[in-house]
Amino acid sequence: MSAPVMIEAAEWAERLDRDPSAAMRARFEDWHARPDHAAAWAVIAQARVASAALADHPDLLALRHAAVARAALRREPRRVAPWMLAAAACATVVAPLALWRFADDTPAVQVAETPMYRTATGQRLMVTLSDGSRLTLDTDTQVRMAYTSNERRLVLERGQALFEVAKHQTRPFVVTAGAQAVTAHGTAFDVRLETSAVRVALLEGLVSVAGKGARGKPVALVPDDVLTASANGLSVRHMPGSAQRLASWSEGRLVFEDEALSQAVAEINRYSVQQIAIVDAAAGRVRISGAFRTGEVQPFLDALELGFPVSVDRHPNGSITIASKK
Repeated sequence: MSAPVMIEAAEWAERLDRDPSAAMRARFEDWHARPDHAAAWAVIAQARVASAALADHPDLLALRHAAVARAALRREPRRVAPWMLAAAACATVVAPLALWRFADDTPAVQVAETPMYRTATGQRLMVTLSDGSRLTLDTDTQVRMAYTSNERRLVLERGQALFEVAKHQTRPFVVTAGAQAVTAHGTAFDVRLETSAVRVALLEGLVSVAGKGARGKPVALVPDDVLTASANGLSVRHMPGSAQRLASWSEGRLVFEDEALSQAVAEINRYSVQQIAIVDAAAGRVRISGAFRTGEVQPFLDALELGFPVSVDRHPNGSITIASKK
């Protein structure tokens, strides 16, 4: 039984958990019809039962975290027995938390005393909520849970988060960020809270956004709409692929499309304790495009030196500056 087939079986377990519809079930039955697929599914099903019972066991937690870390860093995993591969894959599905560390050793934590999740600089945290919704926190982010019997409310207190809302729920799902409240039903959307603005990018489904105390009707968004609310007012842009690009951080990537270097550097700096400074305005106006892994400064700097009219200086004190080429 090959490892790729085992991984496919684990992926099917997650798909069926997220979408138990008849159409998805029919696709699964077609996949399951092959003998090797059926055998892999049997292993996965048994492992899911075992991992659910042992989800908090220290050894299984360590295995899951190691598997997640290898995936985030794109390292070649060591060879493991099929049952270990199945258990690790199922543990990622069953367990409520998955953690990526990029920049430091300070753990991302769920605060036990209050229903709150937070990350430090360079970290990313995935949480499966009690209703089956999934929450992914970006670097330096804090989200407070405020679920009640009437609604599923989350408060983004700082940073950025991706919300994947469980379908077929009776209570509305509401995310509050600054002065804006986003109401969703079975959808996926990204919210970023900045000092002077709130940005909402809709990946799929439908959401409505309303300001606190606003007299006007809530603004309805469709996929690929990006809403920005600030003191200057509210704007909505519709650009195919833009929402997915803005949420690419959830996959460990930052994607820039004809961005000013000053904006790109500000985004890179969010994920690293090693900060980059731009020396002159001309360098900041350089337009760049590209995809880079979050938390990795060196490949970004290498790309700048090779393909753009700027120079990069690394100083003895560890600081980094970018200037226009003379």
